[in-house]
Amino acid sequence: MFFLIISNAYGQDVFKLEGQVFDDTGLVVSIGDVLLLKSGTNTLEKYATILEGNFTLEDVPQGDYVLQISALGFEPYQEAFSINANRVFNIVLKEGATELSEVEVVATKSPFEYKAGNLKVDVQNPYFSSIPDPVDLLSRLPNVQISPDRESISILGKGNPLIYLGNQRISMEEFSALPVDGIATIELINNPSAKYEAEGRAVLLIMLKKRQNNGLRGSVTETASAKRNFNNYLGFNTSYANEKWTVRGNLGYNQLQQWESNSFLFEIPEREVLVDYLVLIPRNDRVQINGGLGLYFQWNDSDYISFNSTIRLQTDDAPFFTDTFLADGNIEEFVETQTQNDNSKNYYSSSFNFNKKLNKTWNLFTGVQYSGFKQTLDTEITNSVDGSAFILDQTREQEYSINSLAFRLDVEKKFSENLKWELGVNISRAKADAFTEIEQFSENEETLIDFGYEEKLYAAYSSVAGKLSKKIDFETGLRVEHNTVDGAIASDDSPIVSRINTNLFPKTNITVTLDSTRSLSVNYGKSIQRPDFSRASSITAFINPFLEGSGNVNLRPTLTDEFSVNYQKGNKSLFMTYYQSSNPTNFTISYDPQADTTLLSLVNLEKENGFYAGVTLPYSKGIWTSNNTVSLNYNQLKDGGATFSSAKPYIYAYTNHQLKIAKDTTLVLGAWALSKRQVGIFKRNGLAVFEASLSKTFFKNWDCTLRFNDIARAMNFEEKYTLNGVIADGVYFADGKEMALSLKYRFGNNKKANFKNRDVDSNLDRIN
Repeated sequence: MFFLIISNAYGQDVFKLEGQVFDDTGLVVSIGDVLLLKSGTNTLEKYATILEGNFTLEDVPQGDYVLQISALGFEPYQEAFSINANRVFNIVLKEGATELSEVEVVATKSPFEYKAGNLKVDVQNPYFSSIPDPVDLLSRLPNVQISPDRESISILGKGNPLIYLGNQRISMEEFSALPVDGIATIELINNPSAKYEAEGRAVLLIMLKKRQNNGLRGSVTETASAKRNFNNYLGFNTSYANEKWTVRGNLGYNQLQQWESNSFLFEIPEREVLVDYLVLIPRNDRVQINGGLGLYFQWNDSDYISFNSTIRLQTDDAPFFTDTFLADGNIEEFVETQTQNDNSKNYYSSSFNFNKKLNKTWNLFTGVQYSGFKQTLDTEITNSVDGSAFILDQTREQEYSINSLAFRLDVEKKFSENLKWELGVNISRAKADAFTEIEQFSENEETLIDFGYEEKLYAAYSSVAGKLSKKIDFETGLRVEHNTVDGAIASDDSPIVSRINTNLFPKTNITVTLDSTRSLSVNYGKSIQRPDFSRASSITAFINPFLEGSGNVNLRPTLTDEFSVNYQKGNKSLFMTYYQSSNPTNFTISYDPQADTTLLSLVNLEKENGFYAGVTLPYSKGIWTSNNTVSLNYNQLKDGGATFSSAKPYIYAYTNHQLKIAKDTTLVLGAWALSKRQVGIFKRNGLAVFEASLSKTFFKNWDCTLRFNDIARAMNFEEKYTLNGVIADGVYFADGKEMALSLKYRFGNNKKANFKNRDVDSNLDRIN
């Protein structure tokens, strides 16, 4: 199939324009507008803003154009040219002769860009750049949902995405440690190609800011946040560059006082047990230290070596308070539980990259990466029954560690400007250990569990991309993965888990350009979602005397087939997706008859299928720009142990409005909503969340933003289900209502600095 495509591919390529703009004294022009017009028709093809003398126009088709540049205080500049390769401009503007007493230019540019079903967000927009936490930043984007514990990301209808930093695969921990001030754009790729790992139904592509000047540059950010408790974020981000070397680093120190709560009423009719509990963490004293260091050396236009390291240290001092009503047959008890948890989580990762252009058509990349995670959890549990004195019931000492080593090799061959072939291999090995020691004083028992887990992954892919004609672009590929999993308790002779699987993952994308403003994309892909290593462990968390939060060593991966269509007209799009999954996962409460207790854990269900269809409707006029998404969703979860109810469609809506009320002042109003959802097994509540912010720049280098989030305090997630003999009705309360004030100071200067480094470990997002 690849050879047939290669022999028939031809057509037109796209190119990149870059430029620097100076005045006639040699100083850079700090701000201005760049317009790329079609020659002859003068229709607008691309637009960019001059920032500190630099501009970039990407994905420009071959043809004849007119470049127009305007900047306040300078005469307009215009140049006609043809393009059939990447091009760099050096432009000198002449000072304008008109004397004005006062000029104020007020305009706005949408931070959202839609193309072929994908979404790109400009994080340098004042509203987004003021958010101190990258996870909070993602929660403001359409279709992105953050879990109540803030430890996972899901895309509506897509599940958990892969996270990439440029060409790097990064973990959730690495993403959480990134400084928002260093991020230029975030792109949500809804139909990733075969070169991305097979775990991805969607990819979040993070691009860092391109430093344009040699020397030192950086920023300091301070954010004070008032939720139910006070939170403080302090961040420092800097880089230094010369003609060949770039060094960059970041350091963040966060003092957080997190509030968490959830409540469930569940019963087991066969066991004649009913439990109604409320757990509250009024103040989890969390301290986070996030750091990163990167070195990059490029000795010519294409060849480089780089080293990048990330560290994230976190400690939690979290007292739990649980009120439980327990009806066991004819016996009824009211139990108050106080749980003291001392928790630490340390994550680190280092990667080395080497990139070499072998000749004009061949490129080689190779890399190696080592990552590790370690968690310790010490717990003291005391109970009071029916108002009696609190008695120490048990203590727990638990430790979990995971180490992963990965190697990657990619080869790229360009047959022409319109046809590219990629081939690559990945090898990774991860070993985890979970140790638990429980001393239960009421039963005079001691329990020791030492669970070991090992996983090996061997993967190879081949992908071809190019043009079948001037109007038809394609990308198709195949990925094969061989995976082995072994897990056992040290004292047992036979393993608990032993699996060997080999899977094929085809992916295809075809985009037809109908005319200058309209296109149609058709996509098919098969993907896999493997469980996080920490979910497949024996670590437990005490909730109340009849309920434990637990991992699940028997979790199986989820396989999904997906077909999607996207119709684009200008910046508006109409999309539709159908998917079908086997072994989907969901958190549920289940009864363990051997231990005579219940477990809250992630479990596999039998299957899920669904579709969603919707529209994106951006709009701009004058000082106002808005971005709107509405979709109709339907998904159905099924399992033989569940009481099935018919699934019903539900609505998702997102809207964001930015008003440039003055030259350096922006007002943002936003909201998102989900209607009530009935998805076969689960019934979930509707949500409506409102947000607002006001941003202003002072003295060119000082940015100030005041934000109001979840104004109506509506982010409470309710869920009802009947599964495996358990009837459950609960709610997870989110601490989303927030007033935050951010101050950022920018300093320094640097020129033509580069930094490239790819994570090569396909297991990174599972290490947490």
